[in-house]
Amino acid sequence: QVALRILEITGRRLREAVPSAILAVTIYVPLLLTRPGRVGADTKSYLYLDPGRMLSRAPTMWDPNIGLGTVTHQNIGYLWPLGPFYWVLDAVGLPDWVAQRLWLGTVLFAAGAGVLYLLRTLHWAPLAPRRATGAWSRRWWDLGLIVAALAYALSPYLLAYAARLSVILLPWAALPWLVALTARSLRHGGWRHPALFALVVLTVGAINATSLILVGLGPLLWVLWAVFIEREVPWRRAVGAVLRIGLLTVVTSLWWVAGLALQGSFGIPILRYTETYQAVAVTSSAPELLRGLGYWFFYGNDKFGQWILPSIGYMSWGVPLSYGLPFLAFVSALVTRFRHRAFFVLCIAVGVVVGIGGHPYADPSPAGRIFRDFTNLDAGLAFRSTARAVPLIVLGTAVLLGAGVNALGRALPRLALPAGLLAVFLVLANMPATWGGNLV
Repeated sequence: QVALRILEITGRRLREAVPSAILAVTIYVPLLLTRPGRVGADTKSYLYLDPGRMLSRAPTMWDPNIGLGTVTHQNIGYLWPLGPFYWVLDAVGLPDWVAQRLWLGTVLFAAGAGVLYLLRTLHWAPLAPRRATGAWSRRWWDLGLIVAALAYALSPYLLAYAARLSVILLPWAALPWLVALTARSLRHGGWRHPALFALVVLTVGAINATSLILVGLGPLLWVLWAVFIEREVPWRRAVGAVLRIGLLTVVTSLWWVAGLALQGSFGIPILRYTETYQAVAVTSSAPELLRGLGYWFFYGNDKFGQWILPSIGYMSWGVPLSYGLPFLAFVSALVTRFRHRAFFVLCIAVGVVVGIGGHPYADPSPAGRIFRDFTNLDAGLAFRSTARAVPLIVLGTAVLLGAGVNALGRALPRLALPAGLLAVFLVLANMPATWGGNLV
């Protein structure tokens, strides 16, 4: 009996590892084959030139090495995790271009692995086809997980940032982890999962507070869902869990929050010298947000061509596919009956409303007009990039797409494998930059 139990546990662990292994191969291999030997202009050039020197200067807000001296902008955030990542790989002698590919691949893998963790937290297993055998049921369950994880990790959302500001993708990668840890905090109580939540925020929030706050709507929606709709936990327990999460998150974030406050008080008014909200609002329409896009820089061009080369496909031949995947997710939302379906629909709805912001700028809705006027203040202008709420939409559509594969496998087991493989193919086809060599 002990031997059988060991074999059962080992088999379960191996089955759980298969989606992660497929995710890793799908992400890391194409990146390492992309433009070998060439370094992309991503985030900070000093990360490649001399990461040790950059880390030594990052703890101080005053930098006497630029001009006649200046208050740095967000440099303190490179103390973790981006700076140490490049410093370690540089110390072991890894080429800069390999380090860059591994960094981007790790961010994408973390996003997909977060979806796997979230769905297992929500007990995804009951969606297995009832008429299949136990072994086949496990296979279709894993296939649904793979589809959902790949759909999130390879969302077009990452294109606007991967080639130049990959550090801003960290909150996107963290969203499913934060929702899962919030759910576990509510269910189990204690300090363990709130502490893990705070450590995730510590890792992903130091560079761009706006992106962190916008994806933070996901955990907040889960609390409201669990208390008032699902009634999974009483409100007293939920308040306790939220207070523990909030306390630990504030404590672990003070180091970069202090830097942000000093920068805002004594640094240059950088928000006034970057993109205007009018430029941002031009592209944040609902259809663009639903296909994982909508960020203004993605559409820009000049006499040298598109600023982001993969954007060309999404405005030409890729239009039917990029709109088709959200459409399939909506169909899945109508025909599936899994327990948390409405939560992911709610994520999509909130993500769209927040992401639209003041679009169209010249004639917004009443709510959009309030937001547009809010951007006249520095505090409001900091939230001008409303398209960074798109991770909520992408998470919802990815999970619904995976649920659709599971539902089809349950109803028609013979079509489960073809449907799952077709879904994977569509997800990969919707991100040609990964296998086409344009992601860097």
